Amino acid sequence: MDLPGQSLPDARPSPGAALATPCLEVLDLYVRFRLDAGATVQAVRGVSLSVDQGEVLGLVGESGCGKSTLARACVALAPISAGDVRVRGVSLRGLAPDDLRRLRPDVQMVFQDPYASLNPRMTVQETLAEATGVRSQRRGAALRAAVQSLLTEVGLGPEQALKYPHEFSGGQRQRIAIARALATEPRLIIADEPVSALDISIQSQIINLIRGLCRDHTLALLFISHDLAVVHYLADRVAVMYLGRLMETGPADAVISRPIHPYTRALVSAIPEPDPARERTRERLLLSGELPSPIRPPPGCPFHARCPWCVEACAVTEPALTPAGDGRLVACLRSAELPPS
Repeated sequence: MDLPGQSLPDARPSPGAALATPCLEVLDLYVRFRLDAGATVQAVRGVSLSVDQGEVLGLVGESGCGKSTLARACVALAPISAGDVRVRGVSLRGLAPDDLRRLRPDVQMVFQDPYASLNPRMTVQETLAEATGVRSQRRGAALRAAVQSLLTEVGLGPEQALKYPHEFSGGQRQRIAIARALATEPRLIIADEPVSALDISIQSQIINLIRGLCRDHTLALLFISHDLAVVHYLADRVAVMYLGRLMETGPADAVISRPIHPYTRALVSAIPEPDPARERTRERLLLSGELPSPIRPPPGCPFHARCPWCVEACAVTEPALTPAGDGRLVACLRSAELPPS
């Protein structure tokens, strides 16, 4: 049964069709958790972003900034305290369980740890067949053929279908997790640090696989990472998050090549430089202090205690995201005064 005022999208768009509504909309989202001691963790605070069909949005920030909580709220695995999340125009707030079940195939998640996200008691064929059956009515030989096609698409052989997760390497398990996400024929995938648990030699293979699948299937992708080099390679746009809030958003090349917000500058300056000669002469923006507690966020700009350009007003006034040219939004009171990056 559809909720009053909204209807679930039954018709699926063709792969090349443009949608008038973003595939994912996050609107002034707040996520809070109450601890046993009575304190409240303010994990996500007033975040707004969107991802269009066929677009890759990279969400970056250090550990503890709220990226994963935001991702879980986008798939109804974390409570929405205020604001809204909409998938293909359908609000997740108060969505009835049956309606949420109908919507879930359209949005799939790839987690950081592929072993923990796969059922160790199920073979690969059973795992993929279960997910494939959510969308399709295939049975028997047709279902087995669909599973083999998924395995081939993610770079695994059909002979792997009868194995269990523990028989695979970390990179292979992540390929299986990606195949499971594709099995429901989603329009949106949320990938939460999908390569950070993998060996460096394997990371590039998985990144290239994700990039190719997004292109081939015209997928919307929210890609969460702390690695700006990976995000720069993969994403069309970037959103930089700090202590539950967005600091800067915009086209990936503009944000990473010419960062404006001091926090974005610090993240960019931490990207490894492959040329040893340039690395020796490179100036880095080193931050002092630790990420403040989300239980007691500081007043004013959440970054002011660690910012080298902080002035008195920064500790009092919380800046809103405002246009800064090149299609960017920046939450900094002094963005127009800062020296070029």
